[in-house]
Amino acid sequence: MLIPKYWAQHKQRFESLETSSNPSKQATIKRYGWSDISQMEALSHAKLRVNDAHERWLAGEDILRRERKEEYNEGNGIPIREQIVSEHSFPETKLTNNSATATQLIVTRNSYGAQVANVDNIAIIDVDNDDLLRHIYPDDYNHHGFMPAFLVNQSNPASKIKIWFFVIVFILIASVIAWLGLSWLWLLAVMIGATVYLWQQASVKDKARAQKYADDAASLLPYMTDLIKKRVVNHPTECFRLYQTPAGFRIIATHDVVSPSDSVVEEWFEYFHADTNYVRLCQVQQCFRARLTSKPWRMNEVKDKKLAKDIPAKDFWFGSENTDIDSSIEQRQDELKARKQWIVDYDRFTQGYRACHYVESFSGKETIDRNTAATQAIDAFIEWHDRVCQVEKNLEMA
Repeated sequence: MLIPKYWAQHKQRFESLETSSNPSKQATIKRYGWSDISQMEALSHAKLRVNDAHERWLAGEDILRRERKEEYNEGNGIPIREQIVSEHSFPETKLTNNSATATQLIVTRNSYGAQVANVDNIAIIDVDNDDLLRHIYPDDYNHHGFMPAFLVNQSNPASKIKIWFFVIVFILIASVIAWLGLSWLWLLAVMIGATVYLWQQASVKDKARAQKYADDAASLLPYMTDLIKKRVVNHPTECFRLYQTPAGFRIIATHDVVSPSDSVVEEWFEYFHADTNYVRLCQVQQCFRARLTSKPWRMNEVKDKKLAKDIPAKDFWFGSENTDIDSSIEQRQDELKARKQWIVDYDRFTQGYRACHYVESFSGKETIDRNTAATQAIDAFIEWHDRVCQVEKNLEMA
């Protein structure tokens, strides 16, 4: 699990020498650097990565010129770039960090301000409702979003006939009006009537789509509980806790510690239809993640304009020694001050929301001894997770 404390970025422009066979060429290369020691160490690392990319560019390799500003990018091996809020070890007293069964937890603040748990050896499986709907109802939901395919497919011949019918009627009315010299208000009246009719038809379809989505989403909890029950029947040593999130489910394996690279984890991800992006991130970063606090845009305080939707100064990592920062010192200080105040307000408001809702626990018939060091660490983490997420409180999920 690699979540550096310090980050920097470095950008440099290069030019190759002109030869008889190759003309000169230019390239601006930007790379991020990271460190657990200091900001200067992070900047040195960034410069080292720029130099390495420069050498590969001179050798004729087609390199990525500029790395993106995302807090993490699982595609190019850059570690998670999130502010570390706190660090924990479970159990906090009996196990050391070097123990094979110790659970290490790092709480970070992600790009939109929410706190996230990053844990090294307790499997957390994130499942989205939309992924489940596409799996259970493949004929009704397409693969490019949650728009029901049954409505997309309603651009059928019958719908097209209606459109062409109105087009032809408009042409005929316009022709008659022009031939007889009548008032064009007749055509306007027909167009208004047609618009009202088509609007009503669209509203009916929208309501049908929303109702179908709600009905199908309501069927997902029974589907997920049945899926877990079948799993523990066929694998009697496994145990899981099921949580419902605002847009899906969270499953935590509670019978033993595992590594994200273990084959059984890959099996769980596939069996429970885990979110694809989440799976990729877990495998690359070698940790499991769980959001602990609300997404800002789901909070009433954001809707009521008491809190900004976006956290200020998302690039707070990078100081004046970094070449991409164009703000003045005064402006930078104001942005950082606004960020600190946003975090204070956000952390206060999140006390009125829970991140998920505990549903049920599932245990196989051949569960292992609950007194092992691994299960002690898991029990301690679960207690911490449920308390921080406020799962048992009667609060709105966000």
